[in-house]
Amino acid sequence: MAAPEWWDIPYGPDGTAAPENSRFVRVHAAPAEVPADGVHATVMVLHGGYWKNKFGLGDPYGNAGTASLAPFFLKRGFAAVELEYRRRDHEGGGWPGTNEDVLTAIRRLSDLKASAVSSGPAGHDKQRIAFSALSPQKLLLVGHSAGGCLALWAAHQLDPAPIVLAAAPVADLVRGHEMRVSDEGDAVELYMKQPPVEEAALAEYKKASPAALLPVQFPVLVAYGEKDTDVPPKLVAEYAEAAKAMSPDLVSEAKIPNADHFDIVNASSEAWSGHIVPCEAWSGHMAPGDDAARGNARLGRGTHSTWRRCCTRQGEARSRDIAPGDDAAIGDARLGRDT
Repeated sequence: MAAPEWWDIPYGPDGTAAPENSRFVRVHAAPAEVPADGVHATVMVLHGGYWKNKFGLGDPYGNAGTASLAPFFLKRGFAAVELEYRRRDHEGGGWPGTNEDVLTAIRRLSDLKASAVSSGPAGHDKQRIAFSALSPQKLLLVGHSAGGCLALWAAHQLDPAPIVLAAAPVADLVRGHEMRVSDEGDAVELYMKQPPVEEAALAEYKKASPAALLPVQFPVLVAYGEKDTDVPPKLVAEYAEAAKAMSPDLVSEAKIPNADHFDIVNASSEAWSGHIVPCEAWSGHMAPGDDAARGNARLGRGTHSTWRRCCTRQGEARSRDIAPGDDAAIGDARLGRDT
């Protein structure tokens, strides 16, 4: 199996990835087969790790458990990017610096695209081909755990709005603090740099917590495993219920039996191929395509019409199905207990 090709591009204000190589976007080589009208979308993967410095791209745990996702989408005609951001103990990390990193990184994609296109034909330059293939205006944010919180938060800030897959997101920071999520029970407080006690602190939590930013104005699939022991399923379910009540046409929920915290972001797992990929919420965005080379694998038969309409509003209707993958070689990267 050939080694993956990617480029780590810094987006720090000084043109570097400082501090401690914490600010860069990993842009994967362009898909081997790009549709005539361009990639279906650009997928940006945001890893979790409860904002702890030890979890990130290149860690011993397979990019905090998400290593199989970029290759999965890449094989199916999407541009793929992974995001590294300052965690809570980096200088300037935590709220709001970490969140600002996400928006800066997304803007960096537009710069990379514009620079590559303005330079003329890319020829055989793989890096320029990859940058030219980016579609920052057609964005799919895939966030896991703490990264799910960041993906949801970012989607509330972006115009045009992205599509979001929030996998076991820490979506309610006040409830997360109350439930003392993470092994040590202090993940939310350390990320926010304060408990949600005083009025000023509560105001900051309301700015940072996706649950406080409802209703959503973008399509989102909230997925979680019933056997998750890292982010309590109750926390995620409460957020999904509230989001669906306010935006029933935009929010879908995938509650996956027998799945743990990492199954839902492992592209070779049954949770991914059997529950998340076939979820009808994707159908409107990942519209049918020519998958003959892969045995015409499909993404289920259902189509969620409201998702499709929203997709059309964002210029996404031409995207095609994501088909269950053959990513076993990626392995079942695990991450101990925390994400």
